[in-house]
Amino acid sequence: MKKLLLLFLLLISLTFSAEEIVYIIPVKGTIELGLASFIERSLKESKNARAFIFEIDTFGGRVDAAVRIRDAILNTPVTTIAFIKERAWSVGALIAIACEKIAISPSGSIGAAEPRPADEKTISALKSEFESTAERRKRNPKIAGGMVDKNIVIPGIKKEGEILSLSAEEAKKYKYADIIAKDINEVLKGFQLDNFAVKNLHPTWSENLVRFITDPTVSSIILTIGMLSLYVAIFTPGLGFPEALALICLGLFFGGHILAGLAGFEPLILFILGLILLFIEMHTPGFGIAGISGSAAVFFSIFWLLSGTTNILQAMLMALFTITSLIIFLIIYLPKSSAWKKLGLTQEQKKDQGYIAVKERTDLIGKRGKTLTMLRPTGFAEIEGEKLEVYTVSEYLPPETEVVVVKVEGNKIFVRRV
Repeated sequence: MKKLLLLFLLLISLTFSAEEIVYIIPVKGTIELGLASFIERSLKESKNARAFIFEIDTFGGRVDAAVRIRDAILNTPVTTIAFIKERAWSVGALIAIACEKIAISPSGSIGAAEPRPADEKTISALKSEFESTAERRKRNPKIAGGMVDKNIVIPGIKKEGEILSLSAEEAKKYKYADIIAKDINEVLKGFQLDNFAVKNLHPTWSENLVRFITDPTVSSIILTIGMLSLYVAIFTPGLGFPEALALICLGLFFGGHILAGLAGFEPLILFILGLILLFIEMHTPGFGIAGISGSAAVFFSIFWLLSGTTNILQAMLMALFTITSLIIFLIIYLPKSSAWKKLGLTQEQKKDQGYIAVKERTDLIGKRGKTLTMLRPTGFAEIEGEKLEVYTVSEYLPPETEVVVVKVEGNKIFVRRV
């Protein structure tokens, strides 16, 4: 009797432990690499899954991220259902089409997937993704292609020159939606899943951070601030803040893209190599091979990191335009600012008013001190407790270098490394 009771309890335990679950995965906002990583993890790690329902409301986003999500959906053995809550536009439509079943709300729509830039190569590649995905799910591939390519003609559905979008009724009519449902509960009932346990999945804080960083707009802003800070740090070293800001922004930019799986560590290594070459160039007069190679390495590392996305031109042009605009602004308006005037000499000595003799600081010859900023070839140094503008007579000198005054010519103080 005891054995039968134990067997009964064991069977009950196994029944509960094997309870199948319907997982609901949100696909909202911009489609980016952090979302792709979240969905890949969810499909891989969710236990006892009966079905995955993707709750979609998006205007689109990155093509590379959407393709990763599409591949993950097609490769999972578990039933996949797309619920278009409001919009599955652009690459959001590709995610919906990849699912075995599609439900759409009465106010929902799907389509409008013409890529940007809309060049022939990009359109052809994305159209192939849409059409092959539709064929895999036994849907009309021409309709999927018409969402991407305005030149496709589908009699009675789409004219040439139009990008196809389907309303809820049209999607159901052309078999791009299996049911029309107002909410998740109707989706569960419509696909006979209302008797299963339901669990909502959400990104972790780290996945949300990666999603934020890899958003195309945010990524461009971070890159712009990082590169501008790096420019200031290179040409006016020793301030501290630009160096820290450049490190934070570029660390977030590279780290976010690496964690999202867009690239390995190779672009980061190339970027660091470029910085090392630029640092070497800073300590040698002229602009030679090290400077050119370092600049090329920095530029190419960013290009490499973004090369898997159609947003590369947008990101790099935005960064370049912003950096150039800010540099021009600083050149034009900084000398006119009150803060700058306090640092500069604004009075002009005229012949008819007489000249003020400049005292030569010959008393400093032989005195020692240390550089406060980069000497390239001029900068500031502390000599005998006094902050002075000095010139190096040899190679460029970094901050905190011990120097000695070797000569004084007029108001110019020349130093060399000790």
